[in-house]
Amino acid sequence: MSAKRPSIIVAWVDQGIGEAGMHRYIKERFETLSTFISQWLYFNLSDEFTSYVENATNNKIISVMSGGMSRLLVPRLSCHICLQSIYVFCADLDRARQAMEGEIKVKGIFTIEDELYEQMANDLSKLLLEEGLALARIDQRSLAKLNYEEAKRLLNQEAKSVEENEKKIRIEEIDGRIDQLLA
Repeated sequence: MSAKRPSIIVAWVDQGIGEAGMHRYIKERFETLSTFISQWLYFNLSDEFTSYVENATNNKIISVMSGGMSRLLVPRLSCHICLQSIYVFCADLDRARQAMEGEIKVKGIFTIEDELYEQMANDLSKLLLEEGLALARIDQRSLAKLNYEEAKRLLNQEAKSVEENEKKIRIEEIDGRIDQLLA
C-alpha cells in the first residue's frame, strides 16, 4: 500500500523577500535546512499568501512572517489545517509577543536569525518523527526510516538550542523506532 504523504512547504511572508536577489544569504542558508522540505516559497504580498493557504491541498505549510504580516495574517489564517506552524521574525519582539499571544500555531517570535533557524530545525525534527510514525503504521518502513534518520540529523546537527538531556532522550526514542523497523 502506497500513500502519498503531505509535502512540507516553507512559505516566507515579508515585503521584499520574494524579490530576485533580495535577502540572498538568508534564503540560501535556510533552504539547506532539510531536503524533506519540498519547496520554499517567498511572498511579498499578504493576498498571495492567503490565496496559497486557502487553496493548499495535501501540504503541510510552515511559515515565517514579518511582524506586520503576522499581525495581519495569523488571526485570519491560523484556522487552516494545512498551516502547520508559524514563526515570526521581526524587529519589535514585545509588539509581536503581545499581538500573537494565545496563537497556538505560533512556535516562536525571533529577532535573531540563528535562533529562528535552530527552532525550525527542532520543530521539523519533531514533525518528521510524527510523519515517520504515521508511515510505519501504514507499513511504509523504508520511508519511515528516512524520516527518523532526518529527524535525528536535524536534532544532532541543527537544533543546537535543545538541552543535551532532552536531545539524548529524543535520539534514544528515534533509535528505538529505527530498531523496531528493522526487527
